[in-house]
Amino acid sequence: LYDVLHDIEYRKKWDTNVIETFDIGRLTVNSDVGYYAWRCPKPLKNRDVITLRSWLPMGSDYIIMNYSVKHPKYPPRKDMVRAVSIQTGYLIEGTGAKSCTITYLAQVDPKGSLPKWVVNKSSQFLAPK
Repeated sequence: LYDVLHDIEYRKKWDTNVIETFDIGRLTVNSDVGYYAWRCPKPLKNRDVITLRSWLPMGSDYIIMNYSVKHPKYPPRKDMVRAVSIQTGYLIEGTGAKSCTITYLAQVDPKGSLPKWVVNKSSQFLAPK
């Protein structure tokens, strides 16, 4: 699961909401900066985000965390709303030789003029996908 979450090419196959994703640059052996754009349900505008992502393998457990950063080569696009990842990530806990549990945390400000109830409702079906 950890490898799947790190594979941006494979993500385009399993993540039905992805529009575009790519690595901008590696900072250390355990951190990088990347771009991710996703589809939002109509009539909402699609969103994108630039994040600094860090990860830490700990035996059979793994942590992947990210938060938004700005990058001079990737300003906000006119056709998207630039969202803000306050703190987003995964905790993957090994439970056996071929099993694990995953905990997903998403503290995201989708920006734009969305009513709070729309954000809360959409997070119930977008995040699990």
